[in-house]
Amino acid sequence: MAKQSDDKTEGPPPRQVGRLEWVVAALGAALVAGVFGMLLHEALTYEDGPPVIVATVLDVHRTEGGHVVRFTAENRGHTTAAEVTVLGRLTEGDRTLEQAEITLDYIARKSSREAGLVFQRDPASAKLELKATSYRKP
Repeated sequence: MAKQSDDKTEGPPPRQVGRLEWVVAALGAALVAGVFGMLLHEALTYEDGPPVIVATVLDVHRTEGGHVVRFTAENRGHTTAAEVTVLGRLTEGDRTLEQAEITLDYIARKSSREAGLVFQRDPASAKLELKATSYRKP
């Protein structure tokens, strides 16, 4: 009978894991843990409520088509707003001289969009008001 050897030296020796592989594995694990932590934080601190749309004038440019009022519509609320209507009005005392309106397709929560309104009158010659007047829940 042949004697069997308990020595298991057959085949190539196990490969050593390099330092770079450990670093990449640690970075991947940290990235996954960070994403999981962020999602958990969002789930635990989410507050339902209406969008809060605030319109702020960036600048006014005179063009061939009129005076373009560029503005930022910022959603400071916790929910997304769709079909946001922003009304711009030029007033003098109680009298409305001119108004313009724009509908923004979508403003995600805690984000902003830039847009513009065109007036025939110079907004510097009157009081300019910008305000969101309506939205739809997507």
